[in-house]
Amino acid sequence: MKTLLNTTSKLLPIALLPLLAAGCAQYMCINQPKPFTPSTAVVGAKRIAIVGELGEPVASQPHGTNLVDTFKYVDGGGKNSGGSKTARVVLYSAGDLFTLFIDQVIWIPSEKYGFAGTDHLVIVDYAKSDDDLWHATKVDNQVIKEHSTTSK
Repeated sequence: MKTLLNTTSKLLPIALLPLLAAGCAQYMCINQPKPFTPSTAVVGAKRIAIVGELGEPVASQPHGTNLVDTFKYVDGGGKNSGGSKTARVVLYSAGDLFTLFIDQVIWIPSEKYGFAGTDHLVIVDYAKSDDDLWHATKVDNQVIKEHSTTSK
């Protein structure tokens, strides 16, 4: 009887591992960044509108009579639209049922490397205008890190 308890106590964590891993890819999928293209980051836009859409700048520096803000954001792209995410969650869940959660070995890396968003850096130069507000005079939206499984 003692040997059975020892064996059971050792095998129980291993047997429960698939249950603990279940839903990891689904959770990752749901939390991937949504598609995002800033609409206010254009020349002539007011600073308050740009900050309202992109959030607080990561850096803000005065340059003489001008101001330069630096923003960061992540664009999930079309691969992370609502329909795409829904289809992936359904696929992952069906795979979990048919493979007893073994398919998570495939889906988790797929979500991490294949569906991650693209990091952007936006640098906006402002000048004071006649209405005493900062207006964008130059907008530079750069891709700083594209998450991809292919090397460039």
